[in-house]
Amino acid sequence: MKPEYRIRIRDYNLKFIWEITDFISLQYTLRMNALGKWILTLPYHSESTRQLLGLLTSGNKGVGGIYVERNGKYLFSGPLLDHEYTLDENGELMTFIGGDEMDFVARSLALAHPRIFRSPYMTDSAGNHTDYTPNDRGQRPEEPSRSSSECFWDIFGKNKAQDADPSRRIPQLYVKFTQGSANDVGSERYPSGDLATFPNPNPIVTRGDPMMDILEQIVNYSESTVYNSDGTVWKPPHPIVLVSKMEYDASIGNTFNGGWWITFEFKACPDKTRSIIFSKDEGNVLRIRRTRTAPEANIIQIGGSGDGADRVFAHSGDEPSRAVYGDREGFRSFSGFKRSTTDTTHTEEIEALKAQLYDELRKATSQTIIEADVIDKEGMRYHADWFLGDRVRVQTPLGNDDVIIREISGALDERGESVQVRLGTAPAPLYGLNDQKKTASHGGWIQNLFKRTQGE
Repeated sequence: MKPEYRIRIRDYNLKFIWEITDFISLQYTLRMNALGKWILTLPYHSESTRQLLGLLTSGNKGVGGIYVERNGKYLFSGPLLDHEYTLDENGELMTFIGGDEMDFVARSLALAHPRIFRSPYMTDSAGNHTDYTPNDRGQRPEEPSRSSSECFWDIFGKNKAQDADPSRRIPQLYVKFTQGSANDVGSERYPSGDLATFPNPNPIVTRGDPMMDILEQIVNYSESTVYNSDGTVWKPPHPIVLVSKMEYDASIGNTFNGGWWITFEFKACPDKTRSIIFSKDEGNVLRIRRTRTAPEANIIQIGGSGDGADRVFAHSGDEPSRAVYGDREGFRSFSGFKRSTTDTTHTEEIEALKAQLYDELRKATSQTIIEADVIDKEGMRYHADWFLGDRVRVQTPLGNDDVIIREISGALDERGESVQVRLGTAPAPLYGLNDQKKTASHGGWIQNLFKRTQGE
């Protein structure tokens, strides 16, 4: 049965101004904790084309776009970014390209609090700082723990969403967070305790870093398994997914269209491995490819401040991977911590190094990546029973893999709908095996920036 798609156009005020019924094709890719994309093809001589082009005027501010439902249920939404006109044997066509709501994360920087980064280029004529972003997540050992979701709520909320200064705030955005609720999730990023005993990750201090890079580090740490020196697990993974959507929630306020907002909310990845199984025997896959990669590095040493024998180091490894592949050693450098002149043990710097270390290990270790073309089966229907961020089971002759749905690609035209999923253990963003941009080539989000500033 062909699913029913409904596509509406929204304006800057999140008001629906037109419904698109004459589209030729719709393609979209949704990614877990990463930027998604949509492509909509229309006849050039169409009121829908005129309405979409009408968004690209002064005052839109990158908000106007589309809102898509599938079988009466919200699927995705996001701003219009690019457009293209073509004339060929098929006639005159318009192609509109946009992002999902994660575009608001991808387009933003996380500027630093002046208490942490005193730049003369971030001050006005009176000497006052103009960045307005108090996002130093400092933590003392005796203070309560903070979850990964709270960390993002603080940084994004104070940079671009509800708590941002008016000069930088995007007024349609709202980050949801309530301590102790279903959106208070992820690994406790700053566990309380004795810094000399527990491998506490350091607070995030930003200096104009891309917001998406910060999100990547936050979710990577939450998915990481951290080991004690004896190989036992100190912190198991707690995978989380950032749900970004346009929704009606009058409890937030009614500034836009009577209560519509673009919201961001973390959820724990649901475990559906007992109910959602993709396999040949289940009859819900048309094509499947499973790849297991050896680690780029499974034991990493990271160097901090100092030279020669005075340099500060930390190291850690992925113990199960080492048992299979042996020691595949890697070295990383991090110069983002200003060297202490009084603490000869450099305890705080070592803790600062560990967060970078776990992030690098997470990206460099062995991964399982699965690509599949899927079809619906009763009880295992796309968008009704499973979706992005769900942990599901994939069965192949090589065994069972309990993996997370990292990416969904859909296409709709006169022939019907096709859906492809990418699943795996790899942290977001997940790239195809043939893509030039690989996860392993990503540098630490904070490493390169601090190399330039020398932690000053």
